[in-house]
Amino acid sequence: MASGGGQIPVFCKLCEEDTKSNWKCLNCDMFMCDKCKEKIHVKFKFAKDHKVVSIQEVGLHAEEIDFSNLSCKTHTRQSCVMFCKSCDCLVCPLCISETHNGHGLVSIREGYEIRMDKLKKSQKNIGHNIDELKKRKAEVDGVENTEHSKLENTITEMEAQKTALKNEIDTHIDKLNYEIMKRWEALHQSTKKEGNEVTRLIGSLESRKTEVYEAIQSKDAGKVFEDELGLVKSMKATLAPSRRKFDSIPTFLPGQISPYNIGTLANVFTNSDIKIRKQFDTKLSHVYFMAACSEDTLWISDSNVLHKVKIERNTMKIIDTKDIKIYDMACTPSKDLLIVSKGSALKEISGETGEVTNSKYELKDLLLSAVHVSSDGKVTVGGFQGKLCYPPVGRRAVIVMDRNGKYETTYEYDKQGNPIFTNICNITRTKNGNICIVDRLSKDARGRVVILSEDGDVLNTFNGHPEVNYSFQPMHSFTVISESIIVSNLSHSILYFLNNSGNFIGLCDTNKTGILHPYSFSSTKAGYIYIGCTTPEGSSDNAKIYEVNIL
Repeated sequence: MASGGGQIPVFCKLCEEDTKSNWKCLNCDMFMCDKCKEKIHVKFKFAKDHKVVSIQEVGLHAEEIDFSNLSCKTHTRQSCVMFCKSCDCLVCPLCISETHNGHGLVSIREGYEIRMDKLKKSQKNIGHNIDELKKRKAEVDGVENTEHSKLENTITEMEAQKTALKNEIDTHIDKLNYEIMKRWEALHQSTKKEGNEVTRLIGSLESRKTEVYEAIQSKDAGKVFEDELGLVKSMKATLAPSRRKFDSIPTFLPGQISPYNIGTLANVFTNSDIKIRKQFDTKLSHVYFMAACSEDTLWISDSNVLHKVKIERNTMKIIDTKDIKIYDMACTPSKDLLIVSKGSALKEISGETGEVTNSKYELKDLLLSAVHVSSDGKVTVGGFQGKLCYPPVGRRAVIVMDRNGKYETTYEYDKQGNPIFTNICNITRTKNGNICIVDRLSKDARGRVVILSEDGDVLNTFNGHPEVNYSFQPMHSFTVISESIIVSNLSHSILYFLNNSGNFIGLCDTNKTGILHPYSFSSTKAGYIYIGCTTPEGSSDNAKIYEVNIL
């Protein structure tokens, strides 16, 4: 190597003596003396194809990498002379003869380039991984910052709710205090007036009593017979009982305090929470009703025609068709289809034979309007008496039946005895037992969503959201795995999300996700969720069904 303008001699790598090298094999990247070049190197595999040049031709300079001090790790007294690609290691002559003979041997320089290439790739990969991890770190930091901000906002809102509730309670208690004091004042005035009247009467009678006593003590016959003071008549007179009725002070009945009227925690949904997985074309103009009876089989209907379809990759194949009037439908755990048609009894289509019969689920004095089947097989139906008119005339009730069609619970009136429903057109249930009812209030389909507890308490009533400048015309409600409730709307492609207590937690404009006119819902046990759509009035297009992920 260069030193002080001269060159340091390079010694032979093949012999153990410090013999000056005169040659270099460019393929082996190895320096040799004359003797080793002629007698040893020529014995290397493929040596005849190697290029050996004199040191003068190589032009050994200071910037060249020094491979002369690479000792063998196995034979410590030997210097490495080649690189084994098969074993990815440096080897000395003894290594070659003992272990690596026939392996892919290349020069140390080539091995160096191979290792350098690997290191550079590794460096690049490490750099890429660092960049990815930095992105992940930035995402985590973003989530941390966003969620911490949400935490602060949520705590602020809860504190605001606490303050608002306290103020509301104070105002209400003040109002009750004012009312009870007002009633006390009225009662006090009444009792005071009555007491004064009684005191006056007592005084009058005491005076008469004294006069009678004096007449008796006088021994004056004339006074007794003449009775100028009417004492005998006053003795016959009886005191009339008081007819005044006093209002009693009312008793305070504490109201029930529960999370439903204080507030609950829930995740809020956004437009990005619905993702399309698959799109299917149907042979119907509208998919008003839909029910999944297996992982790949659906019943779909436009209310006049019923199709049983099988999902095959990205298509739906019709495997059965029935002409039947349908107002609602649901599948049982045994894969039979229950249908609300005309009358008081649910119709049943056998999942095995396809035969249509009247089911064991029948109402006594009501006509059917809606049906829902829980995972435990219980059947919840909506019923009405008379005609579906506005305002309603006759009974409107939600009834829960067991697997045998026996009535378990009837929901019809609130705690004050007032009818709850107007037109029950759809029902879903949550795992905690709450019942969600789409209740239509007018002929133009305006309505509300009523949430009942299992005990019959009206937990919530959802009437739409002020951010949406359309009338609220709820059609179908559906419970997803997360226990959130989705509600579709007739006049626009907006889905409303409620928690299982009926509190609003978000909305989704499905136009932005590519789903136009969503209407009906269904899901399978495996968690596949389907949204059935309608088409605009006058359109000749067929309706679509979307398989979606709801995050």
